[in-house]
Amino acid sequence: MNSKKRPVSTNSRQEELNQTLTESMATVKPNLFREILKWGAIVLLAVIVALLLRTFVFEWVVVQGASMEDTLKNEQVLFVNKLQYLLFEPERGDIVIIEISEGSWDYLYFAKDFRALTTLFPGKGEVNYIKRILGLPGDSIEIKDGHLYVNGNKQDEEYAKGLTYEQSFDLPREVPPNSVFVMGDNREFSKDSRQIGFIEYKKIKGKAVFRIKPLDQFGSIYN
Repeated sequence: MNSKKRPVSTNSRQEELNQTLTESMATVKPNLFREILKWGAIVLLAVIVALLLRTFVFEWVVVQGASMEDTLKNEQVLFVNKLQYLLFEPERGDIVIIEISEGSWDYLYFAKDFRALTTLFPGKGEVNYIKRILGLPGDSIEIKDGHLYVNGNKQDEEYAKGLTYEQSFDLPREVPPNSVFVMGDNREFSKDSRQIGFIEYKKIKGKAVFRIKPLDQFGSIYN
């Protein structure tokens, strides 16, 4: 006995195809949305971690000027440890970044209230110096005959370039608590504590640790 298959109408086939496509799209859309959310969260977390590291742990700075020659040269790039003085007291001989003028955030008025933002977006007109710590709290600082004396002892400074002379900041003086006395290694071409006075701990932004650039001089900046 012969039997005949009932022909499938074109409309039925179209309906089946539409249903299949609808089910596929319903599966793909949630998966795609989930992937976008996942990668968005990863990128956001990476940005936050990087921002926190740069704010509280490390950053790099570019040397500008000749005040630290011959130890550091203009345009050299340094790695700065910002965690150092959250854990330890400053030490004599440390090369540090100090804040002279914090600048203005008129262009981003709310940034000043958030330390992470002030790191990412420096204040307009911000001025930082890089100098060497030579006097610690309680030290008696004196300059005479072209040399530095600390607590009455003439300092043997192999890194110093030129002679050391007093400037507008009268000496001898004792370094006050929570402050340091700093100078540039290029003594005859440096604006430092001899003019601007003692530097409070809170103005020290971090310790310069090693040179990143130029690459052929990569490594520690301390002999």
